[in-house]
Amino acid sequence: MRQHDYRWLLVFGGNLLLLWLAGLANHYLAAANLHLYVGGLLVTFAALRLDLKHGFTSTVLTAFAADALAPVPYGTSLVLLGLVHAVLYYGRQRFPREEVVFAIFVTLVSNLFLFLALSFLLVGRNPHPAAAWMRLFADLVFSQVVLGLATSWFMALQEHAFALLRLHPETGRRVAA
Repeated sequence: MRQHDYRWLLVFGGNLLLLWLAGLANHYLAAANLHLYVGGLLVTFAALRLDLKHGFTSTVLTAFAADALAPVPYGTSLVLLGLVHAVLYYGRQRFPREEVVFAIFVTLVSNLFLFLALSFLLVGRNPHPAAAWMRLFADLVFSQVVLGLATSWFMALQEHAFALLRLHPETGRRVAA
């Protein structure tokens, strides 16, 4: 295996860590009737920093993991995260994609879109859909605040993983120490 063939695995591993931490947080937040949704952060690094092949591979595997953990029809996260990944990847050349402030903005907008799309798709399953919107609004506000604070940490974590292996995320070439 060549040195750059596992770039998708580094990002996927970070995403699994994030899913685990979000699940742990949701376990403790259940007592407060809150839910943390981190979908926007799961796709940001892969779409902004990796090449198409490795980034999309990471996003697809992350979507499968997210679908396995969530009470949604299987493939829902795959379609939504894949769509967000494609939009971000093809629009990233116009923006300062290595800047943390831009990553926070992208994460928040992506998370807003994903949260609203899932809400509109699934709110009809609720026995009282009108009453569910206030809870969803509280979850959205809470998730956005947490992601606004956590995005810089998560992006630094992903960058540090690549720095430890001395790899450039997009090209996979060795970087001088």
